Amino acid sequence: MTTAATTPATAAPAVPNTWSYGAVWRRVPRALGYLIPTFLIAIVVASALYSLFSAAASLLVVVIGVFLLALTLLLARYAGSFEVLRLRASGESPITEPEWGSNAHLVWWKRWLSPLANGRYWLSLVHGAIIAPIIATISFVVLTVGFALIAASLALPFSASRLASESVNFEVRDRFVSVDLGERLQGLEVTISVAAVVLAVLAIVVLPYVLRGLTWLHAAIARPFLGRFSNEQLEQQVSSLFTSRQAAVAAEGSALSRIERDIHDGPQQRLIRLQMDLAAAERRIADNPEEASALVADARRQAQDALDELRNLSRGFAPPLLLDRGLFAALESLASRSSIPVALESELGATANLPDEVARNAYFVASELIANAAKHSEATRITLSVVAADGALTITVTDDGIGGAVERTGHGLIGLRDRAHGLGGELTIESPEGGPTVVRATLPLAGVGGASGTTPATDSDAAPTGPSA
Repeated sequence: MTTAATTPATAAPAVPNTWSYGAVWRRVPRALGYLIPTFLIAIVVASALYSLFSAAASLLVVVIGVFLLALTLLLARYAGSFEVLRLRASGESPITEPEWGSNAHLVWWKRWLSPLANGRYWLSLVHGAIIAPIIATISFVVLTVGFALIAASLALPFSASRLASESVNFEVRDRFVSVDLGERLQGLEVTISVAAVVLAVLAIVVLPYVLRGLTWLHAAIARPFLGRFSNEQLEQQVSSLFTSRQAAVAAEGSALSRIERDIHDGPQQRLIRLQMDLAAAERRIADNPEEASALVADARRQAQDALDELRNLSRGFAPPLLLDRGLFAALESLASRSSIPVALESELGATANLPDEVARNAYFVASELIANAAKHSEATRITLSVVAADGALTITVTDDGIGGAVERTGHGLIGLRDRAHGLGGELTIESPEGGPTVVRATLPLAGVGGASGTTPATDSDAAPTGPSA
């Protein structure tokens, strides 16, 4: 049983322009929330770092100075991490922090002194003690001047009006002369008021761009000091590529071993028994036809069982329907064959054009998850959701079963995770005791995890992995 809810695939949304006037106005509260306390935070952090660094430098002649210097660098690192979080909250593009690594394997004194040998700690110190206070001071001056200009522009018409309503007395040769400023400033009051209003409006109109520019300046200067270097990002990508290839190879080997084991333990044994039964029936067909007939009937049942097992094993291979009509049609057919009702929710559309290996692996993942849910979860309903968005295909299988699905080495969910990692994707599992179980696989649609040149795994182990594997 299957119910399908499909909508045509839509084009990817355009990248928003963060410098458009509407966008900068919407970010005014976040920019103010970042900029207003920045000067105070920068001065406090710089004072603390400068004091600790000075104390450490004066104590370098003794051992305590070295440890105090390491503590200063550690404080600079965490101050930099706090600044990265504040910049992210302001709406700027996230800064990817360096891989600091784990020093848990080192002895205590080496762990304490490890920041001294890491240049990233020193860059954080330079930013926190020197760069951040300078930029914060510039921002503070710009904001102060800007808001003072707006306040003065708004107050100027009232000051001109009050001045025009007063008179000034002068003493000339023992005689007081009163000058009415209203007459002298006649017409000038209106001009001053209009000019002040225009100036205030211009300042308010420009204010969002000033705030946006200041936050961008903080982020642009902080990025080389607090973020990863380009070569570090490249190393991370190479490491991820290597891991993906290993996962693909592991999934391939695991799938082939599983198929070999299942064929040996299942259809092969039944075919051997079938051969023996037929040989026995052949020997008895002349002397004892009734016993021979029973042996032939049993052989027919063995042949049917072997055929059923071979059909189950063939689930790990791409069906002709997937190759001929696409992923949606294959998933619709898969859902209709399930022993538990499956609701198919897809945004692909019947004519969705997906990379072959993405479509093939998406089908395998959905097939294994539905089979596992039907076998282990005690569910009464399964939902299969397929969404293509943000350059990735997401397959989500949810069941209302008993939950408790776990990953075990050599079993189904581990195989599915290796399959996803082999394509540069991810697999997440949420399966609390009592259910429901939600398994989500995300496969990139472009630049398939650097897995080009490797053959995707042809099957993943559907062996029991828990109550709702």
